[in-house]
Amino acid sequence: MDWIRFNKPFGDEEIFNRATETSRRRLFDNDGIEEMLQRRLSSIDLYSESASPFFMQSATAALEVMALAMDFKSGDEVIIPSFTYPATANAFVRAGASIVFADIEQDTCNLDPKSVERAITERTRAIVPIHYGGVAADIQSLMDIAKASGAVLLEDAAHCIGASFMGQPLGTFGAMGAVSFHCSKNITSAGSGGCLFVTDEGYREKVSEIIYQGTDRVAYREGKVSSYRWKRPGGEYQMPVFSMAYLEASLGRLIQVTDRRRELWLRYQSQLSQLETEGYIKLCRVPKNAGINGHVFYVLLNFRKERDYLKAHLHKHRIEAFTHYEPLHDTAIGRSRGRCEGDMSVTNSVAGRLLRLPMHMGLKDEDIDRVCSAICECKEV
Repeated sequence: MDWIRFNKPFGDEEIFNRATETSRRRLFDNDGIEEMLQRRLSSIDLYSESASPFFMQSATAALEVMALAMDFKSGDEVIIPSFTYPATANAFVRAGASIVFADIEQDTCNLDPKSVERAITERTRAIVPIHYGGVAADIQSLMDIAKASGAVLLEDAAHCIGASFMGQPLGTFGAMGAVSFHCSKNITSAGSGGCLFVTDEGYREKVSEIIYQGTDRVAYREGKVSSYRWKRPGGEYQMPVFSMAYLEASLGRLIQVTDRRRELWLRYQSQLSQLETEGYIKLCRVPKNAGINGHVFYVLLNFRKERDYLKAHLHKHRIEAFTHYEPLHDTAIGRSRGRCEGDMSVTNSVAGRLLRLPMHMGLKDEDIDRVCSAICECKEV
């Protein structure tokens, strides 16, 4: 019996050959490739003049540029979920902000707007949801809270390529939003990569300076200044040329990939719904008007020991399954660089009960059936 692997990066020989040929023709100079990528994004409704894309080495780089563009001052606070990858916190800590951890909603594992409201102070500069697994956070409520408090809404949309809310791509609701093309994501740019979408005009010039070592090189190339100068802290963040070429080729399959992953996600949901009815597990609740991308499928067990037993049971059946984030607030650095809003009870509970199931384009329907059968069998043990 073959293993059912947790993840397999998406790609094939056709994509690789197209990327290689594009890179060869451009001689590893990115002139023109960014425009190709923008046209590709536009063709699949992921780009518009109101959401300018900046292609980065990684989503982590996109988050770091986002944070630098905020020009944080001492005492400024950023509200994030504790249930997230450390990159979310690192970007803002390194840029000089203090972290405030807000709790999440059990139904989606996304930021709880009520917890965010309680976390708001006069020092709050930004609110950063993550849209866990490509399922939209309560974006309207979070936008309303940000507007009322004067905070800036920023999106860590690392999971979200192909996901939407009200037909609008996640990562384009806030002033800025970071998307990932890491090899673990639905679409990859040959291993790593990310994109920073900038929707607020006030940040575009700052971002373009930061990614060119803090200089006004873009303004110089556009003839707006006679020479370029160092204006702010910056660095080398741009996506390598081959990665751009690979991403451009991969994005041509995005609709196909998203449709298939949704099918797999819904197959899991359908086959496991009876176990939820019986109280054995809980499943994700997709908000109304949210367009999922099938990035993550998870189950919530009732107790940690049940989660760990199911993980071991699946492993015996040659099925890979993994837990996910450990709460950032419950770490030495989390305690020293941030504070919590409330007791973080949902975060603490979810982190100990969540198990992610295999999800990738190599899965067949019968693989999903096999995973679900093994889970049902475990219930009987």
